[in-house]
Amino acid sequence: MSCVSSLTSPVGAIHESPLQSPLRWFIFLSFLSLTSCSFFTSKEPITFSGIAYYSMPWSIKIDALPKDVTAQKLQQELQQTLDNANKVLSTYQPDTELMRFNAAPIGVWQTTSPMLFGAVTTAISVSQKTQGVYDVTVAPLVDLWGFGAQAVPNKIPSGEAIQAAQAKVGWQHIGIDNTQHKLQRQKDIELNLSSLGEGVGVDALEKVLAKHGVSSYMISVAGTLRTRGQKLDGSAWRIAIEKPDGSGLPERVLNLGANVTAISTSGAYRNYHEIDGIRYSHTIDPRTGKPITHKTVSVTVVLPKQSSQLADAWATALNALGAEEGYTVAVNNHIPTYYLVKTAQGFSEKYTPEFKPFLGD
Repeated sequence: MSCVSSLTSPVGAIHESPLQSPLRWFIFLSFLSLTSCSFFTSKEPITFSGIAYYSMPWSIKIDALPKDVTAQKLQQELQQTLDNANKVLSTYQPDTELMRFNAAPIGVWQTTSPMLFGAVTTAISVSQKTQGVYDVTVAPLVDLWGFGAQAVPNKIPSGEAIQAAQAKVGWQHIGIDNTQHKLQRQKDIELNLSSLGEGVGVDALEKVLAKHGVSSYMISVAGTLRTRGQKLDGSAWRIAIEKPDGSGLPERVLNLGANVTAISTSGAYRNYHEIDGIRYSHTIDPRTGKPITHKTVSVTVVLPKQSSQLADAWATALNALGAEEGYTVAVNNHIPTYYLVKTAQGFSEKYTPEFKPFLGD
C-alpha cells in the first residue's frame, strides 16, 4: 500500500504558535508525487484528509483500502485519532491531560498516558542536547511577546517583564520517572507541547495504518510528514522544499528511500508581530527572553527510522538556534539538516553532510 499527499506550535526557547492556531500553516514541504505501494494494486491513490487540532490540515494517501475496513470507517478512525490527540495536548481546553498536569500540585508525581509521556520525554531529550534553547516551558515568554493567549503588546516588553517571565521557564524542573511513566512539576512551570504536536499527530496516524496492515504511505500534518515504501513504479518518494518567497516554486527536491522517514520544516517568515514598526519573530530564545534575530528563514530535518515528533522538535530547535549555531549542533548530533538563509541577494542554502544523500538533482 502506499500513500502520500496532504497538505506546519509554543516551544521552549522556541516558541511556535499554539496547537489550534493556524499560524504554523506555512508549509515549506509540498508533494511532487502521490505514492503507492506494492502490497495493494490500485492505479488511483485513495486520499484521507481533515483538520487536526482545530486548524491544521492533515492528509494521507494509500493505493487501496485494507480489506478489514471501509473508507468511511478508516476516515472516521483517522480523524478520531487526531481528535483524541487534541484531548491530550491542547492548551486551549482546561480539561485536557496536559492542562490537568499543568494544574497539578508541585512535587506530586502524575501518571500520564503513553502519548503525553512520550511527547514530554522527546522534548526533554532535545532540550538537553540544545542546552535549553528548545524548552517546552517557554509559554510565559511567548505570551509576553503576544504569540500566545495574551494580546500583542503595543510596546516592547521591559527588561523587568522579560526577567519575570524567564523566572517561570525551565525544562529542567520537569521530573521524569521512566519506570512508571510518571511526570512531576518540580516548580511552578507549565508545559506547552505545540512545537512537536504535528509530529505527535503523524506518529498516531501511522499507528492506525500499521494496525490495518498499510505499509507504504505518506502522512502529513501541516509541515510534518512521514513516508514509507515506494511509488508503484518502484521509484523513491520525492518532496519539495519551497522557496520562502510566496512563489510556490521548489528550492530543492528531496529523494526519500523506502525506509520509514520523518520530515519536518520550521520557519518564521510568515509568523511575526510588528511593534513600533519593527517585525518580531514568533520564535523566542529563552536564553535572551526575546525573539530570534538571525537570518534563518527555514530549516528542514529528515530523520530516517525515527519518530515524527522527534523530527518536529529538532526542526523547531534548530530554527531557533539559527544556521550558524544550529549547524554545529546538528552535525554533533547527527541530524540531517537543511537551512535556507536570507541574504542581500535572496536566499542561500546550508546543509549538513548527512543531509546530502536526500538531495535530488
